[in-house]
Amino acid sequence: MSDLAANSLQQRLQRWWRISFQCSPAYLWVSLAAYLVYLVFYMLSISVMFKAPNFETYLIATLRGLLDTSLMAFFCHFLIRPYLKLELLPQGRYGSNLFGFLLYSLLLGQLVMALSLNLADLTPLKELDLRHMSVQKANGEEMQLQIGMVTMQLIGGFNQAVLFWLWALAYVFWGTLASKRQMQKQMHQAQLQQLTNQLNPHFLFNALNSIRALIYEDQDKAAATVTQLSELFRFHLQAHLKPLSTLADEWQITSQYLQIEQVRLEQRLQLDLQFDEQLWQQKLPTLSLLTLVENAIKHGIAPLPQGGRLWIKSRPVANGWQLIVGNSCAGLSNAHGTRTGLKNLRQRLALLSGRHHLHVEPQLAQYQVTIELEAGELDQPAELTSHATPTETELHHVENPDRR
Repeated sequence: MSDLAANSLQQRLQRWWRISFQCSPAYLWVSLAAYLVYLVFYMLSISVMFKAPNFETYLIATLRGLLDTSLMAFFCHFLIRPYLKLELLPQGRYGSNLFGFLLYSLLLGQLVMALSLNLADLTPLKELDLRHMSVQKANGEEMQLQIGMVTMQLIGGFNQAVLFWLWALAYVFWGTLASKRQMQKQMHQAQLQQLTNQLNPHFLFNALNSIRALIYEDQDKAAATVTQLSELFRFHLQAHLKPLSTLADEWQITSQYLQIEQVRLEQRLQLDLQFDEQLWQQKLPTLSLLTLVENAIKHGIAPLPQGGRLWIKSRPVANGWQLIVGNSCAGLSNAHGTRTGLKNLRQRLALLSGRHHLHVEPQLAQYQVTIELEAGELDQPAELTSHATPTETELHHVENPDRR
């Protein structure tokens, strides 16, 4: 039993040590602000104790203030905070543990007060020693206060404990808000991940249908298409793990899909690309471009015997940038589809930002979808020439001949 108790104590001390040195940047900034506020109020409270203040007086008082404030900060961070994180905050255990914390903080308060009184012996200014305090009456007569050492220790220790309680209350409140924000963020990411994963079966079904149609026409071409599909899914499995991707990454996976579709549709698929060179590193929901291209081909171009034209454009606008995907439909409409992809994409845009919008423009001869997104910092065109190459080399066989 003694070995188990020793191991338990050792593990507890290790956790205590890790918590003491693991803190977020936000906590450090808030702690620094609290330290400065406490120091200012401390200096104001002891400044009234001076009879004839001068530069030396203020210098020594500042040193004393720094010592007492640092002592308070040390106890709050290394003794109060780990106790809260180990005993009170987990699972909201505020029953008997709360009573234990009150006793624990009272003991720490007495310890801080004892250290503070002993620091007075190191200070040459007797005005800062509570054991030698005096008050001056209205007639100028000075009266020495007689406060017993035990009484001063108990009252001062209780006051320190009250400060610990206030600090703990603020920390618990801040920790609760931070946990709530973290939970909301995790739920938000889970929703985005769920919506992104919904696209996988839909995409796989379409790609396999394309290969199935090729098996009876050209087995060699079908085998090559399977290789392309494997390469495409390699990008796809990496891409869908994150809610946002760059336009360059989105185009990379979409171009692979277009090569597979071109094998099936051949000259029936004509592509018109107009990418703005500054927008390659702009972010958008993962697989959004692929979703729009899939819808355009499946519901707009593939049903037409003569095929049609697919255009993809990115362009900057006043409040951000736009991604446009459209297709010719020759009197037909993409509206007869299930609209699962568009509904999915609308939900992801709404989760990411209220300033992202998706517009559908169905017309008699064409069907166009426009996504409006906020823009980050625009990259220089010179850095993006490598991304312009795929639109000219990998997909030259499906571009509109009039634009080559």
